[in-house]
Amino acid sequence: MADNLEDVTGLDDSRLYAAMAYLLILVAVPWLTRRNDPFVNWHVRQGLVVLGGVVIALIAAAWWSTLGSLLFVALMIGDVVALVQALQGKKWKIPGVGQLAAKLRM
Repeated sequence: MADNLEDVTGLDDSRLYAAMAYLLILVAVPWLTRRNDPFVNWHVRQGLVVLGGVVIALIAAAWWSTLGSLLFVALMIGDVVALVQALQGKKWKIPGVGQLAAKLRM
């Protein structure tokens, strides 16, 4: 049996936990387990802002479907791109989200 995720996937654990930060509610896993890893922590902050934005977009869609839907789609596109960047071991600042995430202190 594999001892860690790197044996199974071929990627280091930090990259996998960083990518998990962009899977909406699963952001809690790296947030609670990898607090001391600066790379993961950077992606967790962005993931938390994206999660908050998705909640806001869904609420906005209930009142104004066009605006809420556009916000949701824009967040999901940025989320997928950031997930891929995390898997590649890169830090990509999602436009708008990255600035808010930088202000979060954890």
